[in-house]
Order: sequence, then structure tokens, then C-alpha cells
Amino acid sequence: MRLYLVRHGKAETGAEEADRHLSARGRADVEAVADYLADQELKVARVVHSTLARARETAEIFASRLAPGAALEELAGIEPWGDVKAFAKRIEKWDQDTMVCGHEPFMGEAASLLMTGNKNSGAVVVKTGTVMAFSRNPFAPGWQMRWMVKPRLIRGVKRIED
Repeated sequence: MRLYLVRHGKAETGAEEADRHLSARGRADVEAVADYLADQELKVARVVHSTLARARETAEIFASRLAPGAALEELAGIEPWGDVKAFAKRIEKWDQDTMVCGHEPFMGEAASLLMTGNKNSGAVVVKTGTVMAFSRNPFAPGWQMRWMVKPRLIRGVKRIED
């Protein structure tokens, strides 16, 4: 089973956390990464997202390219303030390749916890639109990061007009 942790694309600025949507740049970044992964023939069985709009919009883009026909699943508890340890316990029961679209600091803490056992280890920095692939460690408890892709690797450096 592969687990793909995704930080939502760049969001519009706004006061209401739950209502912030992807910006034009954020949408373009996520589409570029999703297209790249589809070109690599990556497929997932499930796409899960937080309760916030920008994570749902990110999940919709990835699902359209990597999990056609799969229903999106909303999962409370993976928002920026979510319980990383509860999430780690929950995914131990999962047996299908799953993409989880969420936020910082949750995604960085989740990645750190899965790899090191300490959510505060700072093992990885997760920029907007980044996808990290994990698999269970066959040699020890925990997970291994297999790879990480971020929009700048696919689209190149940010241009002024973006």
C-alpha cells in the first residue's frame, strides 16, 4: 500500500479559514503536478481531503487524473490543527493506495511522525502543492518516504505574471 500525503495548492488570502479557495497559481500548480503524476501512470484507489475548501479543490484535481470514478472522501481531523497521532493510527488499517490532501503544519508533522516516530522532528518541509509518497518500512516499524514532488520541479520557477 502506498500513502500519498499532499499539501493543498496555494490558496487565496482571506479571513475565513474554511472558505479560502485555491488561487489561480495554486490551481495551475496542482494541475501541473497531477498531470505529471498521471503521465507517470500513477493511480490511486482513494482520494481523501480535509473539511476545508482548498483541500477539497486540490483533491478534486488529483482525483480527476489519478482516480477517475472514485468518490472523494472528506476526513475531519487532518486540518492544520488535526491530531497527527490519531491519523497515524487510522492509516494503519488502510490497505489501498490512498492520497490524502491536507494542510501545514499537519502534513509535515504527519510525515515526520511516520518516518521518525516524532511529529516535531522537522524531517520534511512541505510547500503548497507538494506530493509525498510513502510505503510501510519492511525492515522496521514505521514508514519510508519513497519520493517527493513539488510544483517548482514541474512548472519551474515562479514567474511575475503568476
